[in-house]
Amino acid sequence: MNAMNRQMKATWRKMVATALLWVAFAALVYVPSSGGGARGAIVACLGFFSFATGLALFADGLKRDIVEQLRRDRNDDAA
Repeated sequence: MNAMNRQMKATWRKMVATALLWVAFAALVYVPSSGGGARGAIVACLGFFSFATGLALFADGLKRDIVEQLRRDRNDDAA
């Protein structure tokens, strides 16, 4: 049960990270066509924040997957 919970957390983090990376990509596309101004600056800042957060969550999700796989391998070796 606990391993399944860890797997779901890693999957959830990677899904949210993918969504945030898509938001960052949309902001990257929108900013040059916005004509500048305050709205463009705000979208650029939110896009950068989404990109940074998405990368961090995706890396954490991958780390959780790798740690879980190493735990399984260690348990298989011990048995």
